[in-house]
Amino acid sequence: MLKLVKSSVRCAFKYSVPIGRNLPSVNTVSKDTIKCRFQLNNDSTRALSTTSSLFAKKPKSKNFKGRQRIKITIPDFATVSQLANLMNVRYENLSKRLEEMGFEDMNHNYILDSETAGLIADEYGFDVNFNAESQGEDLVASPPAEDSKLLKPRPPIVAIMGHVDHGKTTILDYLRKSSIFSQEHGGITQHIGAFSVKTPISKKVITFLDTPGHAAFLKMRERGANVTDIVVLVVAADDSVMPQTKEAIKHIKKSGVSVIVAINKCDKENANPQKVISDLAANDIDVEDYGGDTQTVQVSGLTGLNMEKLEESIVTLSEILDLKAQAVNVPVEGWVVESEVKKGMGPLATVLIRQGTLKPGSILVAGTTYCKVRSIKDEGGKTIKTAGPSSPVELWGWKEVPEAGDEVLQAKDEAQAKRVVENRLNRVARQKTAQNVDVINQTRLDLKKEAEKQEKLEEMRKYGLEESDIETEETIEAEKAKEVRFIIKADVSGSAEAIVESIEHLGNDEVKCTVLYSGVGAPTDTDLERAQIAGASILLFNLKLPKDIDNKAYQKEVDIRPHNVIYHLIEDVTKLLSKELKPIIELNVISETDVREIFEIKGKKKKSFKIAGCKVRSGSLVRSGSIRVMRDDEEVYKGKITTLKHNKDEVSEIAKGRDCGVQLEDWEDFQPGDVIQVYEEKEVPRYL
Repeated sequence: MLKLVKSSVRCAFKYSVPIGRNLPSVNTVSKDTIKCRFQLNNDSTRALSTTSSLFAKKPKSKNFKGRQRIKITIPDFATVSQLANLMNVRYENLSKRLEEMGFEDMNHNYILDSETAGLIADEYGFDVNFNAESQGEDLVASPPAEDSKLLKPRPPIVAIMGHVDHGKTTILDYLRKSSIFSQEHGGITQHIGAFSVKTPISKKVITFLDTPGHAAFLKMRERGANVTDIVVLVVAADDSVMPQTKEAIKHIKKSGVSVIVAINKCDKENANPQKVISDLAANDIDVEDYGGDTQTVQVSGLTGLNMEKLEESIVTLSEILDLKAQAVNVPVEGWVVESEVKKGMGPLATVLIRQGTLKPGSILVAGTTYCKVRSIKDEGGKTIKTAGPSSPVELWGWKEVPEAGDEVLQAKDEAQAKRVVENRLNRVARQKTAQNVDVINQTRLDLKKEAEKQEKLEEMRKYGLEESDIETEETIEAEKAKEVRFIIKADVSGSAEAIVESIEHLGNDEVKCTVLYSGVGAPTDTDLERAQIAGASILLFNLKLPKDIDNKAYQKEVDIRPHNVIYHLIEDVTKLLSKELKPIIELNVISETDVREIFEIKGKKKKSFKIAGCKVRSGSLVRSGSIRVMRDDEEVYKGKITTLKHNKDEVSEIAKGRDCGVQLEDWEDFQPGDVIQVYEEKEVPRYL
């Protein structure tokens, strides 16, 4: 039998990649969506070029040395025929040349990105310039001040890290004397909180970042380590080093920040600080107890044991580090620690100032949005007039919600901020265009391959083959992983980002989790439309569902799943994915009947058929049941009983120990010693 398998497309560098995946119904391209020809680099606007410049075969090129190179401007994207016109060469010649360079399946309307087109033009001897519109105004961080006199001491930025439930929030609660523990769902910190405190003994200011402690917020914790000066690693004296403790140590080492270990819960009877110290040493923490330079302080955030000592250890270490920043005559810089949409106010962002002095009216840019600062509030909600280095402040006046982790840079004026944001948005748009180009090229290639398949089918029918005899891509597609789609809406961007990180990896070869997009704030009509079109569920985190949206979701049959605790959300997603797994089919044998003799019976018109003479060994042989015939522990038949007789009587059931005659549907290859089993199949759910 001939088989036509359209499972892959030969790419430019002779790689085989899957084609024919269903595209998402919303404006996003998943990681597994078509990757034909060149892999899209998500950090750039170049869709097709990086691999080509590295691996494309050099053509049998003409010698362009000695010839003046003509200048040519390459647009962001151009078809092969457009490039031929730009270079004033015949398309047929260019097509042949592309094959020599190692490019395959490039017809006249195949879209090239600027770098790939530039590579080709360069091989033709052109002096390549790229579209000037692609370059626009942007802001960058200021270089370090050359004059050290401009630098002034600043408070240390301290991150609290450690395993879940080891008491990080309790320690912070003690330090700032407020009950943030009771505000968090499930007693687990859900997103980064930034605040400054003046220590009661030394009267020094310390800025704390409370990075969540469980695995779901790995990315936020990593960000915390990268923007802090000192990390207080909290380890419970009754639990010692745990997986998330090890993760925190990894990020501390990677970021190069100084660390102090707070051995918490030392008030408990089963506390074992020495085991903690030993385990820390085994995990590359050079503790002072073993001759290293990392301080360990045995504390209790609950009773206040040695909290003053921990505080002074932070102050002392910060003085040794000699932390300084320029506060005047320099643009404001910082990081978005958290962002949210607050009813009645709109977008808000918690920003940690890195340098400069922030004032109302300042113009800031973060990511693809900007802010004309309308008000500045400290961690207590008090409006303040200025904020300097190491200050965490809540800013009001953002045009859109910035993302947690975005760098904040000050613009000269609102006009510059608009130009910078427009340029960044254009860059994002070009990246999306690059993704769309990849899809367009793949779609065109699919159409071409489909036409070729139809031609092949017509040819094969001439030889008597039917379409059902041919293995097509549709049969292969059915075997691919089922996609369960989600839209995530959370109270703050950091939580949304962390939820994406938590659930994207869930699944296996049969089912996978796809996050179409995530955002901040309650679901909107647009979210409902996209969810309905894409067949996606909306995951709601730490938000109230508006009644009007709830009603519309019911009418549109859109599934909205609210959660307040990350663990419950992950479990919920896992259950939804598990429902898509094919169940395990358990086969339970109800009865067994031994075949002893084979009788050949002549029926009407002298047509003969075979009857198996049997004896029921166990259970009851039921004529209506599903049966299979076993021979030497191997299944040789599966089907139904057509005739069941006891003596000469037709019966529906034969009890254990009785003899009978059996005729099977479309099968009579009995042998003495065969075993006829009556069985039932039961579907057993599977779980991830």
